[in-house]
Amino acid sequence: MLPIPELDDERFRQIAEQARSMIPRLCPGWTDHNDHDPGITFLELFAFLKESQQYHLDQIGPRNRQKFLKLLGGVRQERSPARTCAAVWARTDGGAGLLPRGTRLLAGDIPFETECAADLSGGRLTDGFVWDGERRWGFQARSGGKLRLELLGREAAPGSACYFRFDRPWSGALPLRLYFWVSQEWPVARNPADGAFRPLAELRWEVLDRTGWRALTVEEDQTRGLLFTGAVVLTGGGPCPWADAPEEARSFLERPGAWLRVRVERGVYDVPPVVTGVSDAMVPVCQRETDALCKRLTLRGGRAEDDSLLAAAGEYAVYRPGQGGTWQRCEGVVRTARPGGGGIFTVPGAGEEEVLLLLWRPGFARGLGVGDGFPGQSYALPGKGQLAEDLQLLIAEPDQPGVWSLWERVEDFDASGPEDRHYLLDEAEGTVSFGDCVCGMAPEGEILLAGHAVTLGPGGNVKAGQVAALDGALSGVDVRAVAVTNPDDASGGRDRESIEDCQLRCRRQMRRSDRAVTYADYERLVRAAPGLMISNCKAVPVQRLPRPDGSLEENCVTVVVEPYSLRRERTLSPAYTDNILRYLEDRRMLGTKVKLLPPAYVNITVYAEILSQPHYVDARERIQAAVADFFQKGWEFGAPVRYSVLYGIIDTLDCVQGVEALTIDAQGKGISRGINGDVLLPYNALAVLKSASYQVRPGE
Repeated sequence: MLPIPELDDERFRQIAEQARSMIPRLCPGWTDHNDHDPGITFLELFAFLKESQQYHLDQIGPRNRQKFLKLLGGVRQERSPARTCAAVWARTDGGAGLLPRGTRLLAGDIPFETECAADLSGGRLTDGFVWDGERRWGFQARSGGKLRLELLGREAAPGSACYFRFDRPWSGALPLRLYFWVSQEWPVARNPADGAFRPLAELRWEVLDRTGWRALTVEEDQTRGLLFTGAVVLTGGGPCPWADAPEEARSFLERPGAWLRVRVERGVYDVPPVVTGVSDAMVPVCQRETDALCKRLTLRGGRAEDDSLLAAAGEYAVYRPGQGGTWQRCEGVVRTARPGGGGIFTVPGAGEEEVLLLLWRPGFARGLGVGDGFPGQSYALPGKGQLAEDLQLLIAEPDQPGVWSLWERVEDFDASGPEDRHYLLDEAEGTVSFGDCVCGMAPEGEILLAGHAVTLGPGGNVKAGQVAALDGALSGVDVRAVAVTNPDDASGGRDRESIEDCQLRCRRQMRRSDRAVTYADYERLVRAAPGLMISNCKAVPVQRLPRPDGSLEENCVTVVVEPYSLRRERTLSPAYTDNILRYLEDRRMLGTKVKLLPPAYVNITVYAEILSQPHYVDARERIQAAVADFFQKGWEFGAPVRYSVLYGIIDTLDCVQGVEALTIDAQGKGISRGINGDVLLPYNALAVLKSASYQVRPGE
């Protein structure tokens, strides 16, 4: 490690005395060195200045720390809004129409905005049943925590299905969102999934229409094949009325309604998906207040569509592209209502081209100011808690009337040139600042807020049940006809990360290895494979896997993996193997091959003759439970089954007086016996208790 120099290594008195000692050599005629001499006064003044400069040179301030973090690749996390899902439904049978994206919900005085449109006029999910090929069992639609249902049966095998009944057909104008609360209460935790995770089973979602079961398109699956809590978004049209469905389907379903089903086509689950709730009324919401939206849209036949509330009820402007990345405002744009909510904007004389759609909340002061072209300009933004990702500035070009440019937000002006249209956002102060005409251009023209939204950050992390009202100011919906609640807490809201917290996070990341070098690295990474439940794994040394000719494949790492499963013998499915190998692909050393092996299971049979304490009537059950727990607690690959260990487990029980005889039999490939009869397992084997017989008689 490089030594850190100490620049502030002298004190005032040392500097002054050193300078005073140099006087006879540099100025022999200066003979009065007392404190009253004016020259000594100046000498002490400069000594004080030198000490002050050295002190400040030795300090590392916030700007220095931010530059150091940038060199390390550390980026401070920006302010983030809280998110959750809210249940929104109509109180009356007639429905309440459509809620566009961006509709405001209220948790007291805290506003939330819906992140997708919601249809409150269609049918509602009421109940359903599970079919495993032989049996069926019904359920009622419930929110999280009020249901416990193995959604695809105990085996969740191909052919298993779950049927959902709606009280009447839905229109199909908007995607259907089904929200599932999936239980994770298993002895082994499931790892979080990333974008590259391959679902364990392939599901097919279908709706019943006049011709039978028609496949739907899965637009989004947050559950990753019903493994995690989240929404499944389906498109492809709605069902037909009950009377128009095929007779064979109606005879199987038995009850009138609109029917939807999901079934397993192929694949194997590790554990059956267990849901604690299912609902079709959940809408994702975000704690924010959007004052302005800036979106790039492509015109189709001179028209552009947007499904937001501001597109339906806000002020708007459309800009067409000009030369050099600039934009020019379109005149005569006509807005009409969009059937699914939002608005349709028709641009006269336009064809197939990209446009810039600007939307503002009515009455919002969109003008930020007028740039004067001088360096160091700074402007205050309206409100507090700006979201950096939504801030957009559209600034008029000097000497080009009617021409505008979108400016880019940057972290600093280090890489900005005099022609770069960059600006900085200070989230703490709520201001934007511009360059000095050397590092970053200074604006000279009108400055418009094209995009602007604010959030309370951690103040939006409200508890369940707090989002309880609809703000119908712009949507025009009767708030009395709509019920709102949030079954789960809102989370994720935070302020911008401080430099100190960013430093600590970078230190933790630098200490954490994400590369597979040693056998321990491979074991750790396999256990962390996204979306999987790994019960046990062991990297096998290459010396234990010689080739038939006796040579060693030194560039191959073999890992024995036991996934968690409810099955007695847990083997690797193709999906498990594929997910683990793809996760290790970017982390293994170049030239190293990775091979996965399923565990081999050795069946153990135990026979024992035991004397019990006279006053214990349940001695047999206690012994049985202790031995079973010994084999189920998580066996290490290749660990032998020792007589001494098993004898000690039984003999130390309070109910046991003594062990008269103990026999251990084993069945499996590659097993051997030790000198004292211990069962020695192969490197990839696990011991499984197949059966146990205990002859228990009371002692004296």
